[in-house]
Amino acid sequence: MELFRYPLLLAGLAAAFAALVAFRFRAETSRLAAARAVLGPAYERLAAGPEAARRRLRGLLYFIALALLAVSAAGPQWGVELAPVTDLKGNIVIAVDASLSMAARDLKPDRLSNARLLLGAIAEKFADYRIGVVAFAGQAYVQCPLTTDQDAITYFASALRPGMMPEQGTDFSEAVDTVLGMLSRYGGQKVMVLITDGEDHSSGLDTALKAAVEQNLKIYTIGLGNPEGDLVPMTDSGGNTMEYKKDRQGKTVVSRLDEATLMKIASRTGAAYQRYTDPDSAADAVRSAVAALDLEKSKGKGRSAYKNRYQWPLALALLLLLIELLIMEKGFSFNRPSFRLPRFSKGAAALLLALAAAAQAAGPSKDARRGHAAYEGEDWQSAVEHYSRAAAKKPADKRLTFNVGDAYYRLEDYEKASEAFEQASAGPKVAARAHYNRGNALFKKGDLAGAIAAYRQALDLEPGDSNAKFNLQKALEQKQKNSCDKNKENKDNKDNKKDKDKKDKGGEDKKDGGKDKKDREKEKQKEQEKKKAEAQTRSRQILEMMKEKEKAAARDPENMRQAAQRAGKPAPQNRLEDW
Repeated sequence: MELFRYPLLLAGLAAAFAALVAFRFRAETSRLAAARAVLGPAYERLAAGPEAARRRLRGLLYFIALALLAVSAAGPQWGVELAPVTDLKGNIVIAVDASLSMAARDLKPDRLSNARLLLGAIAEKFADYRIGVVAFAGQAYVQCPLTTDQDAITYFASALRPGMMPEQGTDFSEAVDTVLGMLSRYGGQKVMVLITDGEDHSSGLDTALKAAVEQNLKIYTIGLGNPEGDLVPMTDSGGNTMEYKKDRQGKTVVSRLDEATLMKIASRTGAAYQRYTDPDSAADAVRSAVAALDLEKSKGKGRSAYKNRYQWPLALALLLLLIELLIMEKGFSFNRPSFRLPRFSKGAAALLLALAAAAQAAGPSKDARRGHAAYEGEDWQSAVEHYSRAAAKKPADKRLTFNVGDAYYRLEDYEKASEAFEQASAGPKVAARAHYNRGNALFKKGDLAGAIAAYRQALDLEPGDSNAKFNLQKALEQKQKNSCDKNKENKDNKDNKKDKDKKDKGGEDKKDGGKDKKDREKEKQKEQEKKKAEAQTRSRQILEMMKEKEKAAARDPENMRQAAQRAGKPAPQNRLEDW
């Protein structure tokens, strides 16, 4: 029987422990000699006192605890158990289409967001299999190698974004070849789950499917989208739609679900096709289809193994260290009749304070990180909840309150967003950004006076903020326009009132009054036709200007950002992250 699992490690730790004891013994001997030389006969009385005895007891407990830690690290073992042997016979690779067409919004919020949810659901259903992730567009790349770690799969799935691949387009043959390369060194049945909208621009699909059949690769296909299709939005870094994708002839592209191609791929490899409705039902369908294959685990009782008993010496060592911390050289004092709590040593007090500070600091940081993850996943409601909890735990950190406002802004709850930004403006480091975002929220809510005041406060703190200047100008123009419209409406109301008063009086000459009324109606009709013609002329001019700006923006990304600003859409400052 091998008493220790790692005997060589035990030998090394024993040698280090012996060296430590020897060093401590020499240091203690030198200290005692120096004390005898200085104190003389008085030293013997001090050495025989209770303080010296408690000091020696603390040292003894400390070294015993170190020895037990070394024994625990060496893996003591006794007793026999039968260790189960598990052999995974199947491997599954999930290929996710990350082309620009996956940004289409015929599935809310978009196709790729649903693909990420589906990938996570499949990983949960196949927790007992090795799973890999491949992202592809014009080329395919291994996003996550084959693993049983679901956290790793979820992490890599969250990084999928439309247009993230360096070469755009959709090439199924690249995805199939990459999956075959991943599974080539594994035996047993092989399964590929293809998540896409079905639009394929490759010419080598038949060759890739032939290779898949030869290597016994089953390709289950899941189609995302609708056959009617939808436009493909082109967004900026903030997620705002700038325009819609166009082909080389300048026509707007409509991306449609191509079920025929996906059915062909599944049938050629002996698998099945499933149209996506929701993540759980699609994952259940894949699980049911794969269950018919020879992918089950083979379990059996393997060779006998000794039980690892490291917990016992480790627990005893921790107990001895705790006792060592509680023993004081001067002991306890019960001189007063009232009860007094025992005093901790300085080391124990410092340790407890450090643990308390670490626990307090970990609270809001954990919630803040969860808020960041929810924000990245565009789950704005969850982001509000996590950021609010973090801000409640650490109200002095106005960055958390700022992030609460930003999440409310994404939810289009501009009332609560403006309140949160107003609270965040109390923090000097985020005051300028908070005033700017509060101005945006008030602008969206229709409170132009409040928005103007907020933009001016932002400019007082950062005079060079060009975005705040632009939004302030827009708010002033909108306020002036509203004022003019209101004055015009009041004037029309007064004119109508005068005509009514005149009609009530009856008029002195009915014939002349009737004639004047007809003339006024003709003049009014001519004026309306004139205004309508002017409005049509202005609309054509604006349309021509927008076309010219769109062409210029396509050539220069910076012009696209400026065009969005000129459209009168205040862009909020994004959340803050420094945890």
